Amino acid sequence: YEEGTGRVKGKILLEDGSPNTSEVSVHYHSERRTKNSSSSRSGNGGKVTDTFDLEISSGDLELMFVSSDYAPAWLGPIENHADRVVEDLVVVLNPGVPLDISIINQDGNPVNDANVYGYPYRNFAGGSHRKPEALEQGVYRFENVNEATYKVCVEAGGYEPAELNLEHPEAIGTYELELTRAEPATGTVIDVENQPIANAKILLYMREKAEKNSSGTHSWMGKEIGRTDAQGKFELTELSKQFNYYGVLEAPDKRRTLFTNLTAGLSGIVYELPPLRSLHVTLRGNLTQIKDRYFRELKERHPYVKVDQRFKYETNQGGTHGELIYDYLPIEKSDSEATIVYPGIFTNKIEIQIGPYRVEFNPNDYAETGDLSLEFNLDTGEK
Repeated sequence: YEEGTGRVKGKILLEDGSPNTSEVSVHYHSERRTKNSSSSRSGNGGKVTDTFDLEISSGDLELMFVSSDYAPAWLGPIENHADRVVEDLVVVLNPGVPLDISIINQDGNPVNDANVYGYPYRNFAGGSHRKPEALEQGVYRFENVNEATYKVCVEAGGYEPAELNLEHPEAIGTYELELTRAEPATGTVIDVENQPIANAKILLYMREKAEKNSSGTHSWMGKEIGRTDAQGKFELTELSKQFNYYGVLEAPDKRRTLFTNLTAGLSGIVYELPPLRSLHVTLRGNLTQIKDRYFRELKERHPYVKVDQRFKYETNQGGTHGELIYDYLPIEKSDSEATIVYPGIFTNKIEIQIGPYRVEFNPNDYAETGDLSLEFNLDTGEK
């Protein structure tokens, strides 16, 4: 395959041959191999109904069609060559059958109010996490499944999280899952003066298998798994002893630091948050170059700058994993100048998106402690 994009077009029909009328999301995976290397690209092709017309990177292509009303459907592999069109493709949707997950504890009692979600995959995952319908007595139903393997994740307070790979779920009917009671991890978050920090968030970014020489990681973008009480103490009751957990501690005023090697059953942990570091930004010049976005907490649109902080974990397995935390900062509209204060600097790799510009800090500029200051001119690009 030559580099570039090809075009694929087709129809989405129901079993009786009529056009589909409900919303369907299209997901794709394209793989291009050469003699010495390979590359792949996956993504979301958007929402469609009865037809689709997509431009996708060249390669062996698979398409997945996911709907709330029908079982997942696939097309492929398709020979998708650059600058060519593959037409007259047809995908047929069928309703599939329900899959029930019956969740019990070690005493055989049903576990209600669990957080259950899953998604289908074959050669690649597709669709957003699907929430099942909660039935009576700890039973959770995924409607419209077929032979596609389902990855199902279960979280419940006081129990270790569970993950299932259910092959041929259309033949299972009801799957019974017994949860294991979790051993709590407990500790305290303090400041540099040994004072407790209340309402500090424990934000999960990554986990890895705890056993030596075992592979397998999973990432989140700052999933909150607990908060400290008025005395700065926390208790985490949904961790598994199979994993080490890595993430960010964040105080209400945005003081931040990393935590590593957290696991179930640990007690007496003490985390110390460093003093707050803030970034002061002054913008000058033509601010109309800065785009708007909607801020849910403000319930209105504002121009914004985006701050990216990249950080790394050295894990027990000897690997290094990079993660990203980012924040959007609203700017008050002005003709020629704006000032923003961003609290929460805690890494040594910071980039700021300012309209069409991207400004990267030199680590030598903030190797010490204390606040940072940036002045940027949108007319000249000078900083």
